[in-house]
Amino acid sequence: MSQPPDNSKLLVISFENPLWAQEFLIAAARLQRDEELQLHDAVIIRREADGTSHVTETTDVTPGQAGVGAGVWGLLLGTLFGGPIGGLVVGAATAGGGALYAKLRDTGVKDATIEELRKAVPPGRTAVAVLVSHVSVADLQRELSRFPGAELVETDMPPAAVNAVQEALKEANRGPFTG
Repeated sequence: MSQPPDNSKLLVISFENPLWAQEFLIAAARLQRDEELQLHDAVIIRREADGTSHVTETTDVTPGQAGVGAGVWGLLLGTLFGGPIGGLVVGAATAGGGALYAKLRDTGVKDATIEELRKAVPPGRTAVAVLVSHVSVADLQRELSRFPGAELVETDMPPAAVNAVQEALKEANRGPFTG
């Protein structure tokens, strides 16, 4: 997934069924493949009935992951050029630098937004937050109409696109799978 442009928009849809959330994420990836939208980041937020939440991010590197990766490379290079002491010093320095870099470089859905979504997603539901640009609203609308019970949680899309998304979700609730 690529660096989001300034015109990227956040779309958060919640689903009754966690599998539908994953299926929607696959549908978004298919829309990207077909050049109907550009997907920059995606986050799945599952909120249990008791209010606890679980987040799965798709692209952002955590500070721990970056620190370990940078530390290993620093240890190897430091040992190569400075012996055992150089390996320890350079390894520690690069581990700290890698962790700091990952903390400062939050290119996808912002951590603060994810924290807000942990509370915004209704208990017992799973939401997909996608950061997109260059969206074909008609194709997005067609995909969303397949998911009965899906709800728009949050978006910063233009009003016309929001109306189209809401209409698609209403259509899904009138669909063949609703009783």
